[in-house]
Amino acid sequence: MPDFISLSKTTHHDAERWTGRVLRIGVWVSAGLMTAGLLTAAIDSSTIIAFSSNPTLNNVVMQMFSGSFDPVTLMFAGLVFLMFTPILRVITAIYGFSRERNWHFVVVSSVVFILLAGEIMYSLFLKG
Repeated sequence: MPDFISLSKTTHHDAERWTGRVLRIGVWVSAGLMTAGLLTAAIDSSTIIAFSSNPTLNNVVMQMFSGSFDPVTLMFAGLVFLMFTPILRVITAIYGFSRERNWHFVVVSSVVFILLAGEIMYSLFLKG
């Protein structure tokens, strides 16, 4: 078997493997954050800080960076990470397809990424 054929299959297999890893890691991190929030709430229910409305992404990030790991913030951080996982998957697909030199799918994945980014920008900044 020629070397270029086995190299192409290896690269294709690596791209699929990385995409699968990104999805698995995203789900596990998200589940870990939500489980940590639930366990923290079960251990000490006095640490639960109820928001008057759903916290914004900015609130969740600021709470996490301030070192305040209250149960509600941990659970919302898990949800935010779970929602961010498909975006990471698209970025991984763009990288994997570019390594394979499959430019058609690089363009398709890039369009999907632009649409996702546009929807996020619209939801965060324009819609309020």
